[in-house]
Amino acid sequence: MKLTLKMKPRTYDFYLMLLTSAVLAIIGLVCLYGIGYYTYTTETTPQWTETPLYGIYIDSMNQYIYPFVVLLLVVLGLCIPKRIVPRQSLLASGIGILVVTFLIALVTDIGSSLVFLLAVSIVIQTAVMVLTILGRGGLTYEREGYFVQTGSSMLHLGTVVFVLDFVSFRTSDLHLSIFWVATILITIGTVLSFYPGEAGRVARLLRSGSGSS
Repeated sequence: MKLTLKMKPRTYDFYLMLLTSAVLAIIGLVCLYGIGYYTYTTETTPQWTETPLYGIYIDSMNQYIYPFVVLLLVVLGLCIPKRIVPRQSLLASGIGILVVTFLIALVTDIGSSLVFLLAVSIVIQTAVMVLTILGRGGLTYEREGYFVQTGSSMLHLGTVVFVLDFVSFRTSDLHLSIFWVATILITIGTVLSFYPGEAGRVARLLRSGSGSS
């Protein structure tokens, strides 16, 4: 028996997906480095978090991860489905938002620029998710299917909300609430993206059950 694997031609969305995966991998490596450095320094100098060294460590980690977080958010913005915004307009607006982000970083600080970029990303990704769920806006995704597309939009929004929580709310009383919002979005998005057939069957069963009652 001969098996053949059909692969779609390389597309704009395909390369964005590769870039997103690469950026996420780099962010993961930076985080692992930070955890390793923190653990090693704590073992060798137990009270170091109460010294100026800890502030230097935090500033250094922010500088290491900042460009990759910005790149991730820009790439997620460029993943906005076709037709909601023309491709050229999307690229132009992405560059404009990136310029404003760096200007804010120069005038204020890295944290403020990230909050601005995250806020813009959350507004955009929320609009995409709502339009996808409602089936409006003429959105066209790389993959077909209502549940796949809904899951993709939830994954994008959940990722941005998670980054916002990590960047701005680690020490806030809202930290756990925002973390669980991100977790729920990412979990549901993952399930819908990878198991759209099963999600469709569950939805049909729920509709038939509510109809019979």
